[in-house]
Amino acid sequence: MTASRRGGFRGFVGAGGLCALALLAGCDSLAKSGDPAVPAATIAPPALPGKAGAHRVSQFVFYSDQPIKATAPLFAELGQLRDQIFRDLQLPPSNTVVQVYLFDDQERYERYMRYRYPELPKRRAFFVAHPGSPGGPRELLVFTYWGDHLRQDLRHELTHALLNSVLKEVPLWLDEGLAEYYELPPDRDGVNALHVDAFRRGEVAPDLATLERLDQVPQMGRAQYQEAWAWVHLMLRGSPAGRQVLLTHLQQLRGQEPAGPLLPKLQAVYPNPPLALAQHLAAVSPPAASLRPVVGRGTIP
Repeated sequence: MTASRRGGFRGFVGAGGLCALALLAGCDSLAKSGDPAVPAATIAPPALPGKAGAHRVSQFVFYSDQPIKATAPLFAELGQLRDQIFRDLQLPPSNTVVQVYLFDDQERYERYMRYRYPELPKRRAFFVAHPGSPGGPRELLVFTYWGDHLRQDLRHELTHALLNSVLKEVPLWLDEGLAEYYELPPDRDGVNALHVDAFRRGEVAPDLATLERLDQVPQMGRAQYQEAWAWVHLMLRGSPAGRQVLLTHLQQLRGQEPAGPLLPKLQAVYPNPPLALAQHLAAVSPPAASLRPVVGRGTIP
């Protein structure tokens, strides 16, 4: 099993057990809660949402106890997110179903996650991949709850799900960098104002070689997530040659052979990558407004 949570951690479960990465949905989510985990055996089995039935958008199937409006702008946007990612990254579209469970509130969501995935820390949302049948696709699941951050969290987690539906391997830093990029609406051009500000205040010292060696979520702090986003933004929004480096690397991640580090490939385009990154971010004009929710709790307007 693989578990991911926006901006937080992604985790892998193999024969040795669960090693979790929780992806955070906002910078504050990077901090772990100090509350002790409740043993799963002491919790009554909570139910998954789904009383209102299933609502399918593209390859995403949403389950909720609250009625879901088929014409809600959010769902049209999420269908476009799938098309945007596969188009931008020149990846073959996947038809693997992604099951998305929308809990009524945070308490019900957290109670289910403590029961089903007690190893995972508290986060607003998670992406989880379970092994499928031999030779078949993995089971891709997203868990979150109705709230002000739903739009951002779903875009982030569904980016993880889409990448994992077509790539055999997704390096931690690249998985998070792409999710940070695509969690923003298309009109933002992938620009995260908080990340840009952190670079301009000197809070992030980019070092792609070190970033590429990280393979455990606890090794990544806020600066690493910000750096991962920045390298992705440079490649997608910088020069065409830099963009091609990323696209070629992603195709290699689809194959059986290891793709190897990306840095040497990027150096062929940018001999001094940190300088190129600094110049790129200096020219970026971040939006003044913060990301605003388009939905509230319960029925989508």
